[in-house]
Amino acid sequence: MGIIAFIIIFGLLVTVHEYGHLLFAKRAGIMCPEFAIGMGPKIFSYKKDETLYTIRLLPVGGYVMMAGSGMEQNPITEGMTVSIKRNETGEVTHVLLDDQHQFQQIEQIEVSASDFEDELFIEGINQYTNESVRYPIAHEAYFVREGDLIQIAPRDRQFKNKKPWPKFLALFAGPLFNFILAFVLFIGLAFMVGAPTTTIKDVAKDSPAQEIGLKNGDVIKKLNNEEVKNFKQIRSFLNENGGETVKITVERNGSEKVFNLKPKLTEQKLSNGKTNKLYTIGFYPQSGGSIIDKTMYGITLTIDGATKIFTLLGIMIASIFNGSFSFDMLNGPVGIYKNTEQVASMGIETLIGYTAMLSVNLGIMNLLPIPALDGGRILFVIYEAIFRRPVNKKAEMYIIGAGAVFLFFVMIMVTWNDISRYFLK
Repeated sequence: MGIIAFIIIFGLLVTVHEYGHLLFAKRAGIMCPEFAIGMGPKIFSYKKDETLYTIRLLPVGGYVMMAGSGMEQNPITEGMTVSIKRNETGEVTHVLLDDQHQFQQIEQIEVSASDFEDELFIEGINQYTNESVRYPIAHEAYFVREGDLIQIAPRDRQFKNKKPWPKFLALFAGPLFNFILAFVLFIGLAFMVGAPTTTIKDVAKDSPAQEIGLKNGDVIKKLNNEEVKNFKQIRSFLNENGGETVKITVERNGSEKVFNLKPKLTEQKLSNGKTNKLYTIGFYPQSGGSIIDKTMYGITLTIDGATKIFTLLGIMIASIFNGSFSFDMLNGPVGIYKNTEQVASMGIETLIGYTAMLSVNLGIMNLLPIPALDGGRILFVIYEAIFRRPVNKKAEMYIIGAGAVFLFFVMIMVTWNDISRYFLK
């Protein structure tokens, strides 16, 4: 069950994230040769229009390959002999990478140089005439491999040649779609379990509520002289009141009763060693509410989830500088699998809430200003928008490469730490 839940959750989170990139990239006119879920060797592929949709073996992420984003590799190397097909104006329309084709009237050249991204040309020695030639690439041109057509992106369909705003949207859309997914899941959860109401479902043993005689079915109407409309208002009032005695008005069997109650102070230990103080009455609320109540509860869950992730992220970043950082603060695929296995055993509602939190976490983590992540690449776009010129290509390549190496190192360390924690104890 844990494996099935992990596969479904991983697939959902990554697919939604990458679909956000794909949708906005295509809306901006950027060519996307591949949409991949997972990394490593392909285990499934399906091509629609110009995009190859693949599922890959390793569940450690995914990607949308955008033309002109630096992810493509030139399949032609110096000294290689390739066949080409040209149109009537002499432009190359097809570069044939193997003999599995049925093209007629083709030429062969021994390549001395080629560029399929910026200058869009191929040059070398024509094998029939022994002449040195240089041919431009047509606006609509393809690589042909194993009978499949892979379009060569013209300049106007490359990521790097778009204006900053479309580039920003294409990069930000991935995290944005994770936030939207979390919102949808939390709303769905709220409608499944209901919103907490002001009606008492059960009174906790040895709690202030039990001591003053509150009962199941009592409806809390007022705190002091403040009218109570929802459960969240109760929590806010108690924390703002600071533990002072509260006059509680409840409705019981059609009549109102008034009680004086001193809330109980409870302390929650946080991972940074600090404590969070909460004042409680000691009852479990009945779930229900109107459509509006449930929708608002879903919004509250989303905001609370994002706030919690931001808080934990801040604690983790601070721990790097104060020396208390531990890889136990992070989870890789192995750790997420083990947690998913445990959460799946608690029921579908808990699993939905967990998936929503993971989606928020994925969105926020991808916005960190680390090269090779969406947030780092967004910084390059912001630089371009401010200074009216892109970052130096070589500098950008080295920075992103360094970021990728850093992330790879972190992933190795986190994965080993997860294996040690869960399997080598």
